[in-house]
Amino acid sequence: GGLYYTYIPGSWALSATMESDKYLATSAVSDGGYSPYRYEAGSDLSIDANLPDCGGLPVSYQGKTYNTVEIGHQCWFQTNLDYDNGCTTKTWVNSTDVGWCGYYTGGPFANEGLLYQWSAAMNGSTTAGAQGICPSGWHIPTHDEWTTLERTVCTSGTCTTDFLYDTATTGWRGSDEGTKLKVGGSSGFNGILAGSRDTGGSFNNRTSNTNIWSSVESGGNAWKRNLNSGNATVNRNTNNKAYGFSVRCLKNWLYSLLICHCE
Repeated sequence: GGLYYTYIPGSWALSATMESDKYLATSAVSDGGYSPYRYEAGSDLSIDANLPDCGGLPVSYQGKTYNTVEIGHQCWFQTNLDYDNGCTTKTWVNSTDVGWCGYYTGGPFANEGLLYQWSAAMNGSTTAGAQGICPSGWHIPTHDEWTTLERTVCTSGTCTTDFLYDTATTGWRGSDEGTKLKVGGSSGFNGILAGSRDTGGSFNNRTSNTNIWSSVESGGNAWKRNLNSGNATVNRNTNNKAYGFSVRCLKNWLYSLLICHCE
């Protein structure tokens, strides 16, 4: 029926829904399927059985459970990652990314997870979009994937100019997107203000600030996103990889990579 495409070259198959941004918003919500974010055929969910699902479905990983939230075409962990693959045994060295991770001093605190230096978050990889320390089928979000999230929750008339797919635009961006992404915000992302550990080893700004890593390098630094209790906007910038920041995992949704950004 023109609703999805399957390619079978031999012993494996690749299936993907074919979507157009121009018509998705008006058509997907009323096409008879259960998801307002993709085209479906009636209410027969069997055709969708092998596509990823999201929206509150918990993920069990290394003895802990993480709720998920579907925001636009993306599926995010709803709480910060709290997995130690041995990184807590690394000895902190000021101003050096040695692959350390650990709890904010006095922690752990509910849903705040561990703070990771960049190489610990990436599990030693330097590839944008790498799985990193996330579970199989998930990955450390790229700089552009953070931008997609910002655009999704943006409802102003300047979304495309506030949140650019580039590496030149930095600083506090948008209008109220930070409020939507923080705990209690309308997006469901629940960006908890878990603080961070600076390059000198000090823990700072718990309950007032959070920084969350991306998987994209910028010279000796890496891109991240910052939410603050005193700002309704979102900060995009780079920081030294030796900082200890939070991690959110993003699902590898094949169909989200194949959306046609055309008319």
